[in-house]
Amino acid sequence: MNEINHHHHHISRRGLLGAGASMLALGGGLNVAFGADLPTALGGTASPTVNEKPAAGSPILVVIFCRFGQDGLQLVAPSGDSNYIAARPTIRIAANSSFGLGTLDNVDMYFHPNMPELKALYDAKQLAPIVAAGVPTNIRSHFEAQDMMERGGADGTALPDNGWLARHMSQMNVTAALGTVAVSTNMPTSLMGDNQALAIPNPANFNVSGGTNTSNVIRGLVRGTTDYEKKALETLDAITNVQTAYRALTNNTQTGYTNGDLSTPLRSLATLIKMNVGISVATVDMGGWDHHQNLTAAFNTRATELSRSISAFWNDLGATYQPNVTIVTMTEFGRRFTENANRGLDHGSASTMMVVSSSMNGGKLYGLWPGTASNQLFGGDLAVTTDYRQVISEILVKRHNETKIANVFPNVPYAPLGLFA
Repeated sequence: MNEINHHHHHISRRGLLGAGASMLALGGGLNVAFGADLPTALGGTASPTVNEKPAAGSPILVVIFCRFGQDGLQLVAPSGDSNYIAARPTIRIAANSSFGLGTLDNVDMYFHPNMPELKALYDAKQLAPIVAAGVPTNIRSHFEAQDMMERGGADGTALPDNGWLARHMSQMNVTAALGTVAVSTNMPTSLMGDNQALAIPNPANFNVSGGTNTSNVIRGLVRGTTDYEKKALETLDAITNVQTAYRALTNNTQTGYTNGDLSTPLRSLATLIKMNVGISVATVDMGGWDHHQNLTAAFNTRATELSRSISAFWNDLGATYQPNVTIVTMTEFGRRFTENANRGLDHGSASTMMVVSSSMNGGKLYGLWPGTASNQLFGGDLAVTTDYRQVISEILVKRHNETKIANVFPNVPYAPLGLFA
């Protein structure tokens, strides 16, 4: 666990705030970046409040990274496409009128049948899938493709040395004491380069290394007369406020969550949002999408967790917080168009992204369908026709007051899809 660091009479917040990772690390991992509007003890001027309406124009971006190659053609299926039917004799998603999403480029599209909660959000015009989206690359390595995506790169351009979220956050001029917080044991690459980042696997365990006993010792040793001691006391006050607010909120248990690896961090994130501590960006990881064999059973389980968890999180936020929040799902690449001999799918190219917002042009499909004939596939994969950076850029510009999008994604012209008015 982290220790308290002295360096030129400067306290390291990263060192002081041991995150309790050994006690409870959230399944999948949840990373939270805090914006500038923080309670007093977190470096702001307002008192910490619970369950009050957040300030207008305090947008929150939730990035759900579905790691290890989520197949976009199971998520949103071209069920009537003759090439799709021939390529996936045992694993294809059949047309089901209850899950119909409409037609895109003369192809009828259907949601996976284990996602009725997401279909309800689609019908409420608060969700939109973007098909054939992803990283324009030949890479088929999980870790290389994830690294490229989180840095905001693609083939043919120099890879930035920091993460796209870190570049966005630095342009938002977040100078608060807890500028970037990761509710996780580690940082995603997208936040790499944000040197204010701090790891908190779970707000319930937000404390110094050694817990309350250690914090009491620190309080007994410092009097708040030097900058170092003032910072130490300010940090201890922050811990107390977060713990108090967290306890007050967790008494209000919300229904709909599973006990799974996406619900667990999303439930904590909803609590953090309702604590009004100034969250600006949160990233959540959901693994388990690498389905090389027996895809159907495994994907069904993942689809259920994805749908129920996002829905429970959205309902948990309620009418008070939904207007502030935008959710986007992404994955490093999709899977092969044709199933393999093990009734699974090997690494591919394009997948499907999803955006959830109460103020979007939802309830319709976005993207350009590339076609599934052999001469339309990209080396046997569904071709990427929408660069993932197009989707993120539109969210940042239209929902997050980003005025220098060319610095966040330097190699992509701004080309909004019309997700937001």
